[in-house]
Amino acid sequence: MRGTMHIRMGRSLVAFFGSVIALFASTGCNGFDVSALLNLRADPVIIPNGASPDSFRWAFSVDLRNHPDAARVAWDFGDGATASARPIAAGKSIAHDFPSAGLFNVQVFLFDGGDPLQGTAPRLIGTGSLPVQVLGPNAAPTASFSVVDLRDDSNVAIPNGKRFNGATSRDTDGSIAKYEWDFGDGESGEGLTIDHIFATGGRFTVRLKITDDRGATAENSRSLLVNSAPTAAFDFTISATDNLTTTFDGQSSSDPDGQIALFSWQFGDNQVATGSQVQHTYASAGTFTVTLTVTDSLGTTATTSQSVHVTGTDLLVNSIAPDFGVVNTSVGNLQIRGENFQTAGLALTLERGQSIIQPTSVNVVNSSELSATFDLTNATLGDYDVVVIVAGAQSQRITEGFRVGTANRVRIESTLGDIVIELVPDAPITTQNFLQYVTDRFYDGTIFHRVVPIFVVQGGGFLPGMIEQSGARPSILNEFSPNRSNIRGTLAMAKLGNDPNSATSEFFFNLGDNSANLDNQNGGFTVFANVVEGLDVMDAMAAVPLDNQVPVTDIVMTRVRRE
Repeated sequence: MRGTMHIRMGRSLVAFFGSVIALFASTGCNGFDVSALLNLRADPVIIPNGASPDSFRWAFSVDLRNHPDAARVAWDFGDGATASARPIAAGKSIAHDFPSAGLFNVQVFLFDGGDPLQGTAPRLIGTGSLPVQVLGPNAAPTASFSVVDLRDDSNVAIPNGKRFNGATSRDTDGSIAKYEWDFGDGESGEGLTIDHIFATGGRFTVRLKITDDRGATAENSRSLLVNSAPTAAFDFTISATDNLTTTFDGQSSSDPDGQIALFSWQFGDNQVATGSQVQHTYASAGTFTVTLTVTDSLGTTATTSQSVHVTGTDLLVNSIAPDFGVVNTSVGNLQIRGENFQTAGLALTLERGQSIIQPTSVNVVNSSELSATFDLTNATLGDYDVVVIVAGAQSQRITEGFRVGTANRVRIESTLGDIVIELVPDAPITTQNFLQYVTDRFYDGTIFHRVVPIFVVQGGGFLPGMIEQSGARPSILNEFSPNRSNIRGTLAMAKLGNDPNSATSEFFFNLGDNSANLDNQNGGFTVFANVVEGLDVMDAMAAVPLDNQVPVTDIVMTRVRRE
């Protein structure tokens, strides 16, 4: 048996059933239930007649074969509108205009004619329902698309390749069923996203046609320039007779799908020019950034720049190597580089106040390089200016460009003071390794990053912020000797645990007598120098505030030089 039916009815039907309920109550029928009025026949069937999915107007009829005794019919259209009970002839078929699109539950209610002689009211003898999806007029979709360069797996643009995407197209009342593309070059395709490689460069009209799920269409087109970018490149030659004049040649530039139509030059001195080959004369010597911009026949550009050093005619001295010599030795093959060197009237000296060292030989290799030999016997220790004079008129110097020092001493300048160390004579691999780092300026700016009071102060591998210094060379062979113990005031190389031959750049000061420990583990730690000045600075380093062995305030090696 059916349970109690919950029927959605309009206000008129509610009023109608109210009168029926009142009638039954007046005759003494208590506990009235609408379901008691229904028989066990199948529900009446609602039939939509000629409904168009593009219209808000629908027509319905009700099948009365299971309810031949139906006398009156009422409708509820599920959108708030109803048709009150009316005779079957007038209400069996009905048309209704829905106010909007949506899903509506249309219901029909059948009543018999009642018994006027007995004074009984019409009875509800059947109710049926039909879910109706109202779409209404189809709104046309809107076609739109984007395009980006097509790239390979290495993210390199594929020449003339484009990727088209129609995802920005919209259909407000449905979905898009088809995307059709016309690339304007005789090729076409389908799909939301599609890749296309044009056979040639040029300007093409690309069209997208979309069709929605109810057959409406829309189109969009755009003019697309397909062009692979050119490559800008140039060479230059300085005139052999005029150092201020340079010829620039951009003919090595190229365009993969066309020709270069314009070469535009900027010479770095506010002067410009056009042409594949140009000559430019600078007003004075200097270093200039020269920029070439090439434009192909379709307007796409590419740019490249080079630094061009114009020497002019003035004497310049740029560098000297090596920049250190040991007192009481002879330094040969000293290379001095610069510009506009000439044999006539050339003079070269090392000067420190009143102390002047003349070369024993000078060779003008070319206009930009000199080779010289100096005898440093009894030379005063310290830094010397490198002075070059040409023709007795022009002179140039590198201030403190050359240093005369001892063979075995190094000064470590730090933010807490200076420490001078003396290298041992019997650890040649280790001392040469350390001196090479000094020569390379590797230690300048590094920190003492580990302090263990009464034990060691370690540094030589990190910059402030515990950033590892770059440029460390391969590890070296361990040269530990029991004749060089790890006692107070000695320097030894740091290394990795369980690897005697792993030392690179890091070293440490022994704050106390660590011989019983460090001489007898990991192959022994190689002592390579002794502190000869600055033990108080070493102890000051050991006394700084620490955060887990790291100084709270960085102890920086500002400069490490041979002494």
